[in-house]
Amino acid sequence: MLRRRYTKDCGNGPRYVLAEHVRNEAGFGGYDPSLSAVNGKRSTLRTIDAMAVDLWPSGGNAIHGFEVKVSRSDWLAELRDPTKAEAFMRYVDHLWLVVPDAAIVRDDLPDGWGLLAGVGSLRVRRRAPRLDPEPMPRSMQAALARAVAKTAVQEVGRANTAQPAHHLHPQASPTPPRKESPSCPGT
Repeated sequence: MLRRRYTKDCGNGPRYVLAEHVRNEAGFGGYDPSLSAVNGKRSTLRTIDAMAVDLWPSGGNAIHGFEVKVSRSDWLAELRDPTKAEAFMRYVDHLWLVVPDAAIVRDDLPDGWGLLAGVGSLRVRRRAPRLDPEPMPRSMQAALARAVAKTAVQEVGRANTAQPAHHLHPQASPTPPRKESPSCPGT
């Protein structure tokens, strides 16, 4: 679903670059043994399902973050641990919840989040407000670059072997050749 929305060629090339499974730090960063005494975990390493970078200056080169949830219980688990979203929200221009059915979210979508819903194609149910992001740390920039590269390699592999993609595009098929269009819709 995200791939279909954020990987269109538009005129002089793609509007967005999409990265799946982006960590908040490169490598095994975030490892801190002292944290286990506080929360039982030894790492502050977090992963967001996807990020898209708008490559057009006219779009502000905005960075979009996406959390994909497939059920109400999955969404409630996300709400119980707000530190995951907080690890990324401060560095993105827009944060989106992506669900197959808008009924997964009731009245509990936090401020600052947008909602994309649908199975065949995503529709904006609540526009993500423009946030005021901090500059992204170098380690996170490196993690984003790594995720972009890995996503591109996986996409080529899926196209070459006709394997369906995972949960970010549940009805995936081999990627058809991209067609250039004179205009490309934003989000």
